[in-house]
Amino acid sequence: MLRTRRSTRDRHPGAGHPLLYAAVVHGAAGAVLNVLTPRAGSTLAVFGAGAVGLAAVMAAALLPLRALVAVDVQRSGLELAKSLGATHVIHAGDTDPVRALREITEGGPDHVVECSGVPEVLTQAIHALGTGGCVAVVGVPPFGQTAAVDVADLVNGGKRVHGVVEGRSNPPTFLPQLAKLVAAGQLPMGKLVATFPLEDIERAAAATNDGSVVKAVLLPSLGR
Repeated sequence: MLRTRRSTRDRHPGAGHPLLYAAVVHGAAGAVLNVLTPRAGSTLAVFGAGAVGLAAVMAAALLPLRALVAVDVQRSGLELAKSLGATHVIHAGDTDPVRALREITEGGPDHVVECSGVPEVLTQAIHALGTGGCVAVVGVPPFGQTAAVDVADLVNGGKRVHGVVEGRSNPPTFLPQLAKLVAAGQLPMGKLVATFPLEDIERAAAATNDGSVVKAVLLPSLGR
């Protein structure tokens, strides 16, 4: 039987610390801020509204984009994406995300962050790109899985695909930068992360599986 204890947010010195939160989001945030570096007035789409994709939405919402679109098949994730700054959401189970993105962005987004790790979704992400657009691939399927790519579309559209590991960042400098944004309330991590004591790992897993928690972070118990 699992114990029902509150999270350690108010009891553990690491819970709620800006550096802890920065470490949680730096991969997705780095894909946006370090790799894609969108210009003012550009458009960006995020495929996958789980923990990684929502972190990308938060980072992109810091920028003066013309449109920030989240794509997923889970309505709860899309609702959270809107609360984090997405201007539009697309339920990929109800509509063709490629067509919808082209309509919203008038030709296709300038930038895409692919966070689902599903090869078929990566194919959609590349196809949806506007001319000269770039996909940052953050979601990773197992080795050996491949995604179909329309090579003529890739070449004629001048599209680019970047694989991104750990946000392509220098952690000693990037993490403190993100921590400042967290501390200033510009990255609302409280909507994304819940902390649990290490001994409550099963409860953390259950909360993640039932969707009541987006990102569970385990913290070691102190004084034991």
